[in-house]
Amino acid sequence: MQGKRTSISIAMAVYNGERFIQEQLDSFIGQTRLPDELVVSDNASTDRTVEVVREFAARAPFPVRLSINQRNLGVTKNFERAISECTGDIIFLSDCDDVWYPAKVAAMERAMTEWPAAAVALCDADVANEEMGLLDRRLWKEFRFAPSPRLQRKMAAGKTFKRSVPILGNCMAFRSALKSIILPLPDGDLFQTSGQDVFIAWTLVYSGMGGIICINRPLLAYRQHPGQATGAGGHRSTAAFLAGFFAQRKERSWTPLFAAVSERLETIDSHARPITPGIRSAVLRHWRARRCLPANRVSRIPIIARELLTLRYHRFSSGALTALKDLLFVE
Repeated sequence: MQGKRTSISIAMAVYNGERFIQEQLDSFIGQTRLPDELVVSDNASTDRTVEVVREFAARAPFPVRLSINQRNLGVTKNFERAISECTGDIIFLSDCDDVWYPAKVAAMERAMTEWPAAAVALCDADVANEEMGLLDRRLWKEFRFAPSPRLQRKMAAGKTFKRSVPILGNCMAFRSALKSIILPLPDGDLFQTSGQDVFIAWTLVYSGMGGIICINRPLLAYRQHPGQATGAGGHRSTAAFLAGFFAQRKERSWTPLFAAVSERLETIDSHARPITPGIRSAVLRHWRARRCLPANRVSRIPIIARELLTLRYHRFSSGALTALKDLLFVE
């Protein structure tokens, strides 16, 4: 006897996307596994975005539901509205300016079916220019992310999580049953760009509700253009990477994003049943330790040594390099 068929929702947040949105919408129709619904939240667009969505809805082979905000709520709250109205078992996030390859929905659904402990699925992407010409660049390579099969298995099981994972909403899907863990999303002013993607992934993994399954193949063309909220950036050499580390060497790791995730982890409903129950207390302890390092560097040694010996630096930060930063440079 076959189990219940998984249902798929696409949560699409749009704002003045008239120029590119048609290509993205058409790529949904081109999926080998069609979604079961498309939920669009428009952020008070002033161009023809709404008309394009309505024209698409009239011919789409699946239900399309459009909500129009009376005022611009910001990127994060616009995504929150779209996510909250999704009814599928798996929710895909979508901007309005990319193009999905035909196998995207099927491949990510299959990965989450094969790894039931995974709360989030992430795929790679080809980087494209404004005219959707491929640039011979991959998103994961841009972020210096090259996970081994062993690491991918551990991440999918929720046993570890690497901060180097490139988390972008257009490459993400997550289980709808976990919406109560991530909603409401923090106010968008907390994030410099569209940090709701990272907030969703970090909160789900660090709460112990599941791991991240990384699909090592490009499943969409990620368009780069001046009007987008985030971009892939350029590939950083080792020298550039170390220069970035050196430039930020004095900063404590307590950004608004860390604070938002930490606050949510502290207040998660006690009735939630985590897959990896120990991870939430471990990450909170690690973040508290790093946030509250004493001014005296000698006094930091036992704290940093403990976090190294428990491998929390390796599980929740960037390993020995972060420990060195905390010991020698952080003020």
